[in-house]
Amino acid sequence: MNVYRINTKDFNLDLTLSCGQVFRWEKNERWAGVVNGELIRARQLDAEVIIDSALDKKFIRDYFRLDDDMEKIYASMNKDQKIASLIRKYRGLRLIRQDPWECLVSYICSSNNTIRNIRNSIRRMCECFGDKIYEGYFSFPTPESLSEVQLCDMEQCRLGFRAPRVLKIASMIAKNEFDLYGIKTLSYEEGRRELVKIDGVGNKIADCVLLFAFGKLESFPVDTHIEQIMDMYYGDKFKGSKSKKREEIAEFAREYFGKYCGYAQEYLYLEDLG
Repeated sequence: MNVYRINTKDFNLDLTLSCGQVFRWEKNERWAGVVNGELIRARQLDAEVIIDSALDKKFIRDYFRLDDDMEKIYASMNKDQKIASLIRKYRGLRLIRQDPWECLVSYICSSNNTIRNIRNSIRRMCECFGDKIYEGYFSFPTPESLSEVQLCDMEQCRLGFRAPRVLKIASMIAKNEFDLYGIKTLSYEEGRRELVKIDGVGNKIADCVLLFAFGKLESFPVDTHIEQIMDMYYGDKFKGSKSKKREEIAEFAREYFGKYCGYAQEYLYLEDLG
């Protein structure tokens, strides 16, 4: 493993890793997480991020989206005093560019679930079916490895009704029946139509994968948290039926916050969590 420093601007490591977009990072004296089959240890001192990992600087910059022009993004999404206050409060929170497979499975696991249970289930799945990297750290299981797992063996992961969904899409990808990584080349709308074909993936999960794995920043995932805070801030904008309300919220956000509305979503989400 190599230790190196990265100079940053408008980056807050703690906010970025604790805001609920990823599930396999933990903090003791410093942050530690497994990404791309390698352990990363990270901490921040003022404008410097100190990294201890076999992964190179270019990968880390890409993973944390450190080349995003945050001044431009903030200027674009800063439409009113409400969002301006969130930009000030959570300045430096960045979206993470996640691996599509891990992101997809993680958000399938998130369906009707708490963050604590999601984290525990994913940890067990990695321990049972991933490869050991260091003591206590395991890689995320590949589609090929999970495609050979029996449903009864997944019980120890405590995924409940989500387990058969994970095994089904693992088998489809392993057999080249679903081109997950090809979604990167599609438009947001095309990618969403492909993802919702997966059993257990609705609009919200598809939007999370499009935003966090494929960098479709026009994606605006709407769950209970986002619906609540959008109601609080912009409730007078939504006049349609309740059944279509979340779609109406997402469309409003795309028009109102613009092409970086995915960033606005994460700032709003953290405010509701807080």
